[in-house]
Amino acid sequence: MDGDEIQVTLTEDEIDRLKLLEEADPGPTRSNKPLIQKITQKLTSCYSSEECRGYFKPTSVAIGPLNHPNETDKDPRMERGEQCKLKLAAMFINFSESTKENFYKNVKKELYSLKNCYDSNGVGNWNDEELAWMFLVDGCALLGFIALDMMGLWQEYTADFDLVDIEKVDLFLLENQLPYRLLEILIDSFCEVSSEESTENPMEINSKLFKNLITEFVNRSFLILTGQQQHQIQVDYSPPHPPHEQQQEEEDPPQHLLELLRRRLIGVKSKEKSDEEQKRINKDGFRKTLTGDTSKHWPSIRNVKELKDMGIRFKAREKGGAITDIDFKDHCCMPTLTLAPIFLHNTTVPLLLNLIAYELCPDFKETCKITSHLSFLDSLIDNGENVKELRDAGVLHNGLGSDEAVAKLFNRVSGILLSNLKIDLELRRNIHEYCNNKSHPRYLCATAVAKLIDTYFSSPWSFLVFLGVLAGLIMTGIQAYNSFQENKLALLNFNHYIY
Repeated sequence: MDGDEIQVTLTEDEIDRLKLLEEADPGPTRSNKPLIQKITQKLTSCYSSEECRGYFKPTSVAIGPLNHPNETDKDPRMERGEQCKLKLAAMFINFSESTKENFYKNVKKELYSLKNCYDSNGVGNWNDEELAWMFLVDGCALLGFIALDMMGLWQEYTADFDLVDIEKVDLFLLENQLPYRLLEILIDSFCEVSSEESTENPMEINSKLFKNLITEFVNRSFLILTGQQQHQIQVDYSPPHPPHEQQQEEEDPPQHLLELLRRRLIGVKSKEKSDEEQKRINKDGFRKTLTGDTSKHWPSIRNVKELKDMGIRFKAREKGGAITDIDFKDHCCMPTLTLAPIFLHNTTVPLLLNLIAYELCPDFKETCKITSHLSFLDSLIDNGENVKELRDAGVLHNGLGSDEAVAKLFNRVSGILLSNLKIDLELRRNIHEYCNNKSHPRYLCATAVAKLIDTYFSSPWSFLVFLGVLAGLIMTGIQAYNSFQENKLALLNFNHYIY
């Protein structure tokens, strides 16, 4: 009958087909922890094979199964690194009260879970015995290196034991990571006590010490990347980071050292958005994009030079905060964009690119904050002149050579970074609205002040010219005033003479 609602019944086959759409949704189905894996081709395609080796491949020591040399294809550069790892591992085990057999057995007990920290191609053709041996040597060598480096003993042991200079950046490459759980297993093995009559619990104390050493080792890389003054490391049992960060690491340990570095860079003050909330934000942005009103929802950002011409001043944050924190203050006559300083040189560039690679992993679930931040910087940089402007503001510190080299570094990965613009959507909107509201008195005042500063204060010579003009105006004013006073006195004398 007309008006009656038609009842539709789905068969079991139709319901199963509809479930395929739910299972294929890439958002909520991704695993909580991204697996250790090879760099995505999406990123490596931006660079030549030689550049990829410099940015993503170890140059001094290979750690873990992804880059581990095999018998048929040994890299001559890694030969000394392999011998160095063996010496470091032996040194680390000999410093403990446990036996090498105990270390090995503890690794084999959890070998299955350790293998599951890698993707299907991660462990390759290595059998269980080879993997257990590799995890034992590489893990102990890594902990031995961190201990010697943090205690200031590396140079002493380098001379005595013929150890090679390990590049620290190699320890933070995505393909060169070991599961953090492996380090915990080896630390617990190191701290096992042979005597049951001990009244203290050195296992707990030494375990805290080792974890503090690892965190401080990562903090040093953070200080190098942000250019902060490196403090003197003191080895004690106190937590080297705020209580809320220590609690997060205890409740949710990192997957590896690279993730620990990322946590340090972005901070842990704000929790990541839940799957449902992030999914809702993505849907909302996608829907608004389809309406065609993209100017409000996906605003573009001009480069540094254009923003400065519009009155926006750039400033480097002085201290504290996450590297991804950006603050835009729309003051009356001096709107200011404050960013964290970044030091770019041969060590920090691979760190940044491997952090991008980590966030670009297909199973990475959290918000891509590092990628988004570098995407925002890429929006500001079109050429070397823009890099110079950021250098003058103290935001970028260039150790790569020319400013054009830095601009090229950002521009080459710009296509990859575009997919994460939604993270800085509110910031981009605020800047976009300010730049498009040209009739507002604040905009007119800010652009006038910016033009004045650019004309008379952009260089020492223009400033001296400004002082000369100002002095000339002052002298002219003084002469005019004196002349007026003399004329006034003469007029009074003339009137007095007449009357």
